[in-house]
This record gives sequence, structure tokens and C-alpha cells, in this order.
Amino acid sequence: MKKILFILIAIFSMTPFSYASHIVGGEITVKWVGPTQNDFQVQVRVFRSCQSGSAGMPTSVSVDLHDLVTYNTVTTWNLTNPVINANIPFSDPCFPVFGICVDEGLFTQNVTIPDNVAGNGYFLEYQICCRNNGVTNLANPSSDGMTFYCEIPDPANTNTLNNSTPDMGSYPLSAFFCVNSTKTFQFNVTDADNDSLVYSLVTPLDDGAMNAAPTFPYNDVLWNVGGGYSLANILNGTPAMTIDQSTGVMTANPSLAGQYVFGVLVEEYRNGVKIGEVRRDAQFQAIPGCQSGNPLFNADNNLTDGMTIPIPYNKLFCKDLVYQDPNGDTLYMEMTSTMFDSGAYVPTMVPDINGDLTYFYNWNGTSFGDSVTIPPNTFDPAVGADLNVGSIGLRFCYTPPCSQIGEIYPFQLSAKSLGCDGESGDTLNFFIEVVPPVYDFKNPGNKPIAFGVEHCTNVVFHDTSLVDLLNIEITSDIFDLGAEIPDLSSSYIYDNDVYSTGYPFSSFSTGVANGAQSQSILATRVCWTPDCEHIGNTYSLKAVLSSVDCPTGIQDTIDFEYTVTPPFDSLGIIPDVITPNGDGFNDVYKISGVSNPCHDNVKVQIYSRWGILIFENEEYPEFEWDGTNKNGTKVPAGTYFVLISGVFGNEIITLDQRSVTVMDPQ
Repeated sequence: MKKILFILIAIFSMTPFSYASHIVGGEITVKWVGPTQNDFQVQVRVFRSCQSGSAGMPTSVSVDLHDLVTYNTVTTWNLTNPVINANIPFSDPCFPVFGICVDEGLFTQNVTIPDNVAGNGYFLEYQICCRNNGVTNLANPSSDGMTFYCEIPDPANTNTLNNSTPDMGSYPLSAFFCVNSTKTFQFNVTDADNDSLVYSLVTPLDDGAMNAAPTFPYNDVLWNVGGGYSLANILNGTPAMTIDQSTGVMTANPSLAGQYVFGVLVEEYRNGVKIGEVRRDAQFQAIPGCQSGNPLFNADNNLTDGMTIPIPYNKLFCKDLVYQDPNGDTLYMEMTSTMFDSGAYVPTMVPDINGDLTYFYNWNGTSFGDSVTIPPNTFDPAVGADLNVGSIGLRFCYTPPCSQIGEIYPFQLSAKSLGCDGESGDTLNFFIEVVPPVYDFKNPGNKPIAFGVEHCTNVVFHDTSLVDLLNIEITSDIFDLGAEIPDLSSSYIYDNDVYSTGYPFSSFSTGVANGAQSQSILATRVCWTPDCEHIGNTYSLKAVLSSVDCPTGIQDTIDFEYTVTPPFDSLGIIPDVITPNGDGFNDVYKISGVSNPCHDNVKVQIYSRWGILIFENEEYPEFEWDGTNKNGTKVPAGTYFVLISGVFGNEIITLDQRSVTVMDPQ
């Protein structure tokens, strides 16, 4: 969020007063320029207010070189002809400011620094008056001046030859505090020798006479202790102003608007030994009304800290990671995972016609709910992360091999924003687990099958998400009883759906993905004609789906059953009146219907009306009675009784009594 400050906000004081207060900070630095070990460049940087009524920039500065131990003055240099950077454009993208006028004066001169006979090293100092009388955290700001101070090693010291001090750089362009709002910032410190730097906050130095050795040569300014200010409480805010000793990042949160001075000490070490230091005297303004924006956030609602994301083996998996910041701040993001050591990678994305890239997120199970189109990221080598403005996205891809099934990779996603709220960050830790893919091997189900009729069952697998070479194998005891797996055509019917493989499968041979690496369709068939001895029995069948490419990956088993049933039986007697005259009509009495040769065993007995057994037969279904007795003699006309017993189909017939009438031929 941007907030325009229409008042005159002094990052450094802009209020003139009778003591010509105008200096708001600065420091001394020393740079080796060669060619000899004694050739250096001394630079004094002075910041002063250029508001109407302020004293002008000095036209020269006088720098004294002192022995570091005895404080004896070795030489004095008068630096003239400063380079003036007028009206430095201090501003901030969140809080643009108007009416500020600060000049930077750079006083530079090449000098010769002699070897120190005692090997003590030197310190350089320059004094200037005066500070602003409106400084909040000092007891007597109007009577306090400044001493710019730095220490350097003896030029003849072989361990520090040709050394340059740390360069403090210009002030940050957003050099102000926000009242009751934590803000981070740092000076642009560099060191040409790549020495180790240690940062600390110090009390600024006053001007005036130099103290005698070994007391530190210059006195500190006095804090406004009545207002609660001290080195431990520079801004009288919570948390107190601090500096990271390794990075130089400062954190501040003043409780009151005003002008505040502070000092930053940068000590340089080489091989664990301190060889010099630079001090900066600084003054910042605390501005009321700074409004905090919203922090950056992970845009994917489905991605949470600690979650595990399952991904199938042997299939390309890609995921987009998106962070956004409602303030439009600069965003940094990086991914860290051991998965990248196992083959995961950041793919090259294809930009659209405008050169932008699109990232997709918030998967709802069937499609992505959201997307963002942004310019390509840039990489900041100083931070070691990708950066973008407002929104940032990264994509990673991985095709895990079969050998990685069960592997769980920790994944850390780190992001931070730099902008209106200073630096804010977020870290997500989650896991990527390689798993077998989800698939559906359909079960044909238990089936009753009839004796004497060929029955075939198709076992079909169809999953467009798989890329494996797959196999289906059926096992059962029925293969020892005559069942077989026939050659198949190129199409298979399952649950009224027709799946075409484009080529046939034979026996236990099974298929390959159908052309494109995104589809697997395969099937096999079992056929069997049960015999008499199978009726009433139940037989188990097992079909196993497996991956040829990855035996430990896809594997599923379905079990189903066959129950053999007898065919339909019907028992009937035609006719119930016979005229055995050989004319072809009703000549015989017989049993009709459908017979089951496996089970049917019927006995037929025919009795006269006086109970005399005149005929019997056990040759069902071939049984016929032509109206003769056991001796083959025709029986008299009349009514006879028929008793049927035995087994018919699955039914035991204990007694079935019927009658038949024999009539004389006409």
C-alpha cells in the first residue's frame, strides 16, 4: 500500500536553527590504490540538509592521521573540491515523500600513509559541527557535533598489505522509521578484500578535544536518559533497535515520531584478527501514520505445512508453486529438496505471445481452480533465489522410477517479500511420496454357469492414466477340467463398454500401452464347458494384474467364482389315452420333457385295476409302453395305473401316481 506524505518529512533533519545545524551524518573510509603499499585514497562522506536556511556544504575537510596507540598526530590532509550529489532522491515505493533536500558531499584525495615505526597502526578522524537541535534521543543535540572515525592497520604489516576499509556506501533510499511499525533496513556495506565483517550499534561520537591515551580518543554524545533513551534503547520502542552482527540488517520500531541519531560500527577481521573499523554517524526520521500492508501468502489452498503429496511412479508429475503479495512487493522464492538429487528438475516453460508464463494451482480433483500469468522470474545471485514482483511462481517436475516406490522426499518452499513492510517471509515444509498409481481392476463377479453349455468370461483392465507394460494372468482348478484361454480379437466387451486395443491378445499374453504413453487397455478371457461331475460345485478363479516394467508397483488381485447348475428339466406324460393299433397316432404311452442325463434315473411301473404289475421299465427317457404286458401280450382295454419313482433333475421323486386308458382300436 502506498501512502503519500504531504508534510516535509526529514529523513535527516531539515529544520534550520541559529547554530547553523545541518549535518546529518557521514564517515571516513580508506582505500588502497597502489602501486606501493603506502598509496591510499582517503574519502570523507558528509550528508547535510539543503533546506532553506541550512548551512552550506563545507568546501574542505581536514583529516588527521594519528598513531593508534600513542594518539600522536602523524600528518594532516586538507581535502578540497568535493563532488556534490545534490538533493539525493530519497523516497520509498510505499511512502513517497516530498520536500526533502539532502546533499551528499564526497571529499576524496590520494595520500601517502607512512609505515608505522612501532607497528601500531593508525586512526583517522574528522570533526564537524553541528547536529540538529530537534534530535529526540539526545540530551543536548544543539551543542553536539560529530567525529568521523576509522582505524587502519600499519601499511607495513605483511598480514594486511594493501588493505582497504569497509565502504559504508550511500544511505538507503528508504531511510526512515515507521512509528509503532517494525521496519528493517541496512547500509550498502562492501569490503574490497572480502574480510569478515562484524556489525554493532554504538553511541555516536561528539566533537571536541581528544582524550589522552589509553582512553578512547573521543567522547560519546549524551543520550536523553530522561526520555528513556540509551544505547540499549535507541528509539524507546518495542522491540528495541537491533543490528544483526553478521549481515548488518537493522530492525527498528520507534514509539514516537521524531528525529533519532545512532551509530553503526563495522569491524573487519582477517584470519580471526581485527585489523580495522569504520563508524557511521546517522540520523533517521520516525514517521507517524505508516500503514502496514498484508504479508505475502501461498496461493495454493491445497498446499499446507506438513502435508504429504503422493505421486505415482513411472509417470511425469509436475506441480506449480505460487506466492503472492497484495502490496505488489518484490518476492523471492526458492525450492529445496533431496528429490532434485534423484532426477527432479525445474522445466523450461514456454512463454505466451507476450513473453509471460502461466502457473496453475488450486486443483479441485478435475481441474485447476486458479492460475496466474506473470513475467518470467529473474535470479538474484546475491540472495540465491528467484525473484518477481507481486506474484512469483516456480514449477518442478519428476518422473520417479520403479525403484523409488515408498521413497519420501522432504521438500521446503521458502519465500520472502521486500517492500512496504520491510522483509517478511514464509516457509512451507511438506513431503513428496512415490506411490503406485491408483487404478481400478474390475471384478466380473460370481456367476452361475449351466452344465453342458460353454461359458466365457472377459477380464478387462482399462486405465488411461497408466504407462506401464501390464500383464493379466488367470489361475483356477478349472484349467485342469477342460477350461482354456482362447485367442482374442482386438475388441473386448465389459459392462456394456467396448474397449478396442487395436490388436489381439493370445493366451496369457497381455498388452502394451496403446500407442501414446498415457493409456493401458488389455484383456484376457476364460472359457469352460462344465461336465456332469461338475454340477452343484463352486470353483474359484483368480485374476492377477501386474506391471511387467515394475513388479513391485502395480499389482492387484480379483477373485470370483463359478457355480455349475444343471440344465432345466421338465417331466410330462403323453398321452393319457392310447390306441395301440399301429396307425402312428397315440400308439404308445411315454414320458416327455427335457431330460438331464447326468441325474435322471426314473422307474415306471404299470398296474392293472386289480393291482397286478403288468409292466415296468427303467430306461428313461427311452421308456415307451405299447399296451402289452411283460410277456408281450396285448392287455385288455381299460384303465391302468402308473407309478413313477426315482430322480429327475435335482428332485427325488418318491412316488408319482398317474393313470392311462387303453382303448380298443377302431
